[in-house]
Amino acid sequence: MDKQNYSQRWQITYHFVWEPMRSKPCLVGLIAERLQTLIHEKAARVAFEPRAVVILPDRVYLAVAAPPTLAPHHIICQIKAHTSRVLRDEFPELTRIPTLWTRAYLVMAGESITIEEVLKHYETLQRPRRPRGRPRKVDSSKGDSSQEEDA
Repeated sequence: MDKQNYSQRWQITYHFVWEPMRSKPCLVGLIAERLQTLIHEKAARVAFEPRAVVILPDRVYLAVAAPPTLAPHHIICQIKAHTSRVLRDEFPELTRIPTLWTRAYLVMAGESITIEEVLKHYETLQRPRRPRGRPRKVDSSKGDSSQEEDA
């Protein structure tokens, strides 16, 4: 029985979204350009085809066509590891955050999914962020005076 090479005949389109640690808007200028070239370099080695790469200041959208034998988790882990190491070596300002990428990512599969749908879905999954700094003090004197006026 002949083995069929499914990787040449079948392709699955995966849509990924991930962000830098602490949602820091650091993916701009030369960093964004270098990130795009690194993604294309890694794609050639891991054997998937990047269909769309959109780099926003605080997140990355990537659509890839990959054979069904290649797991989406493997794809994203390879990209994150490679890009993090190289970018942090080349751009020292990225070493101020503990790690470049968060562990979280969103993956959706399908040909007819749009970038807007994926980014909107990613936004809905994000937890609300706590404001930076110390919480404000509650002025207890205002609360007591209003109770005295009611009495």
